[in-house]
Amino acid sequence: MDLQAARKEKGVLIAGHRGNWGGNIPPNTIASYKAALMLGVDMIETDIQSSADGVFYAYHTGEEKGCFGIGRRLGEMSAAEIEGLEFRNTMFNLSGIGVDRMDDVLSFLKGRCFINVDRGWLGSWRDTIRYLRKFGMEDQIILKSPPERELLSELEEEGPELMYMAIIKDAEQYPVVKEYKVRAVAVETNYQDMDNEISSDAFIRKLHDDGLMVWANALTLDGKKHLAAGHDDNASIIDGPDKGWGYLLDKGYDIIQTDWPSLLIDYIRTRS
Repeated sequence: MDLQAARKEKGVLIAGHRGNWGGNIPPNTIASYKAALMLGVDMIETDIQSSADGVFYAYHTGEEKGCFGIGRRLGEMSAAEIEGLEFRNTMFNLSGIGVDRMDDVLSFLKGRCFINVDRGWLGSWRDTIRYLRKFGMEDQIILKSPPERELLSELEEEGPELMYMAIIKDAEQYPVVKEYKVRAVAVETNYQDMDNEISSDAFIRKLHDDGLMVWANALTLDGKKHLAAGHDDNASIIDGPDKGWGYLLDKGYDIIQTDWPSLLIDYIRTRS
């Protein structure tokens, strides 16, 4: 698989945030990834978390209370304890679906799409990198993290062949990436308002000139936190897609992450 070729063919790549979930399908499960692929996404965004005894799972830690009704983090639990958990669905009922091992997730996704692996830097980044390298999926997996020197150094040492995307919130973070011999392919920009330099056309051009793709988050995580200055999923649905997704497309972003991939894909077809 070739990320640049896919971008050139599609015009913009659509990333399904934790797959496509709702109803009785929980996020970050093989079921949610199947749903996203059925809708035609180009990339799956998944989170990764290790159990206390070193087994990797697809899960966004910190949300255990809402997902399972427990007050413990998965990283503090054994694999046996994790595999006894059952997700609550969007109606707060038990779903009958448990937490998927990352082994099974990667086996299912192999050869199907690009895979953005988030939050692997929490805990042991080295262990996460070593684990992911075992699958021989360097053409699919894109690791991401804040561009902290310690993390970039570990990636340079442990997995320089893996694709990498830096998560930045201000322009001063970007030059750090260039100091390390990592396979940088993209930059994720998160900004609350349009005064931030990283939201500018000039900054996007700079990244493109450096051969990097630019990732925009259309996610609406809550009522206050914005990842693209309000040009997001909520604006697209409530005020019309031109207000959110249209703005991001016109800015020239290469990858857009969304919780509503079917609506975004339909909108892109309509624009075309």
